[in-house]
Amino acid sequence: MKINTDLKKIEEILSRGVEDIIDKKELKQELLSGRCLNIKFGIDPTGPMIHLGRATLLLKLKDLQDLGHKIILIIGDFTAQIGDASDKDSLRTPKTKQEIKKNMENYLPQIGKILDLKKTEVCYNEKWLSALELNTLISLSMNFTAQQMIQRRNFKERWEAQKPIGLHEMFYPILQGYDSVAVKADLELGGFDQLFNLKTGREVQKFFKMKPQNLITLKMIYGLDGRKMSTSWGNVINILDKPILMFDKVMSLRDDLILSYFECCTRVPISEIKKIQKDLSSKKINPKEIKKRLALEIVSIFHSQKEAEQAEKEFEKVFENKELPTEIKEVSIKEKELNILELLVKLEIFTSKAEARRVVEQGGIKFVFDNQTEIKLDWKEIIKIRKGLIVQAGRRKFRKII
Repeated sequence: MKINTDLKKIEEILSRGVEDIIDKKELKQELLSGRCLNIKFGIDPTGPMIHLGRATLLLKLKDLQDLGHKIILIIGDFTAQIGDASDKDSLRTPKTKQEIKKNMENYLPQIGKILDLKKTEVCYNEKWLSALELNTLISLSMNFTAQQMIQRRNFKERWEAQKPIGLHEMFYPILQGYDSVAVKADLELGGFDQLFNLKTGREVQKFFKMKPQNLITLKMIYGLDGRKMSTSWGNVINILDKPILMFDKVMSLRDDLILSYFECCTRVPISEIKKIQKDLSSKKINPKEIKKRLALEIVSIFHSQKEAEQAEKEFEKVFENKELPTEIKEVSIKEKELNILELLVKLEIFTSKAEARRVVEQGGIKFVFDNQTEIKLDWKEIIKIRKGLIVQAGRRKFRKII
């Protein structure tokens, strides 16, 4: 396949949503040379879902793939057993091979929503890391010091807080770096919090007398609550979220995140984003209307334009007009009476009575029957089971008893 060397497209790739590039001048020359680059991206299956924070990297990879470059996707089935400590403030629980295998089951279909998998080389790093000889690993580790590892931000914070740092965690960057050797990477992409690991990859390549890879790190995507998007915090937009759920999550974003989401999570032209920025600054338009445009763009990427438009209509119906959703999950309850907490668990709204009680006490449970709505506040209440009773928890969870 012929490599596209269009200067305008390359400059956008090197600027849009980008935090840092090593080495930018050299990488630009490489992209303009017409040579097909081996572009590496590694992802550890530490959970079953891929969220928008990771999807921004996949979108950048798609831009490079569209130029004709070779995308090498490394599924870290070996490194996931150790766990990347880049954003962790405590010792993480190791994943078993069984957990990792289960998490990987639906990874490629999710990634395939963005990348063309037919043009993507998919690798699993257990293939080479499990065969890595101990003497090679020890020789590699001699190129790094304990001080280097301890001085990385999260390790330093844990050290000062007297929290444990596992020796195995220090090997993670070296092993990830060896991945770059295994696939002969010319370029690697990662989040800005991955910079230490990516730089280590360059050093490992030098050890093997290889030309060190160039690096692109992308800006951080913050979650629905303004913190880093993280599955463990529950502030994520997953790319497998149903259209209406995805749309509603985008609408719940803080206003100050709108522009960064347009830049990193969509492919709306930068010229349009600048106009949106101007409109927001001058308060010519309500941020809510801008978020609707953003939600349409994001849902269209992972579903379709038609589904995005349907999600918008459903959002307006449920969350603006306060009507019931078009589709509500139906659950059969055999009992004639149940304590409200037992009912909420049986309806699979909550996984535990403790969680259900907390939401009841906060006033987050509504019952709808015969067009009458009632907020439930007493967690000890006994509920008479009636067919057609609709239970709502928070904004998004609805169940109908049949």
